[in-house]
Amino acid sequence: MNKFLTKIVEQYPELKYALLEAQTFDPRHFGFPPVYYKIMETDSVRVGAFANSFKQYNNLKNKVVCEVGVGTLALTRHFLPYVKKAYLIELNPDLTDFIKKEIKRGGWENKVEFIVADATKVILPEKVDYIIGENMSIYCANEHQVQIFQHLRQFLKPEGKLIPEKIINLIQLGQADFKKGIAHYPVMFTRHLPTLLSAQKQVNTIDLYKTTDRPVKKTLKIKPLLSGVANSVYLRSMVQCSEGSNFTGTDSLMPPTVVQLEKPIRLTAGKTVQLEVSFRYGTSLDEATFSEIED
Repeated sequence: MNKFLTKIVEQYPELKYALLEAQTFDPRHFGFPPVYYKIMETDSVRVGAFANSFKQYNNLKNKVVCEVGVGTLALTRHFLPYVKKAYLIELNPDLTDFIKKEIKRGGWENKVEFIVADATKVILPEKVDYIIGENMSIYCANEHQVQIFQHLRQFLKPEGKLIPEKIINLIQLGQADFKKGIAHYPVMFTRHLPTLLSAQKQVNTIDLYKTTDRPVKKTLKIKPLLSGVANSVYLRSMVQCSEGSNFTGTDSLMPPTVVQLEKPIRLTAGKTVQLEVSFRYGTSLDEATFSEIED
């Protein structure tokens, strides 16, 4: 254990951007690097939040379910033994053989329709009781959770449920060191957190039953708790998988993320500043802007 810990400690500086690299789309195999799937599979906090929602809904027993972006079936295994019918959607063709083998291994072929397609274009043959998907990134700025659920919820029964169903986006002002050419990075170790200068402020709430694909532009009034120069914002998202079952981000999904401000802001403790936040769901966090509105 000491040798293992020593290796990590020795590589702390290099590891600052390792998670960013792991979460970056890799065109060589139509998706994330293999290590990122391993990161997701082994995340009991993330999987547990969704599994708790399934239990809350009686393990989706005898229900018709659609899951989007099934990946390596980390969530699917928790409900597939119980459901009546499952439509499983995955866009990455490199996972097709694995998914088919796992479905056959579990003896689920008779109740699974596996669909290799873009989820925003899939037409389901029937209404479903649940739509499940964790195609999320911080603020949903990179991933297409909003667009996918906006399309698929037309196939949700009137009493049906989305899992997750709500995302609350939060922001704080901070000061951080950035490597040249890096505009943002997800936090994997606490030593890579920014020095925080304000309390958290709510930016917006994404109601996945109603939210549509549109630009988000907000003006926030933030009162710093400490004086200093802010050069970044610290983003967090709180996810309601179902009422009472929540997820607040880990290194495998929606990790707290540090983003550079357009220009540094000189802060005086107790003196309010106005911050303009502008981004669009499912594009790129690199396209989001965070800037002071000067008087």
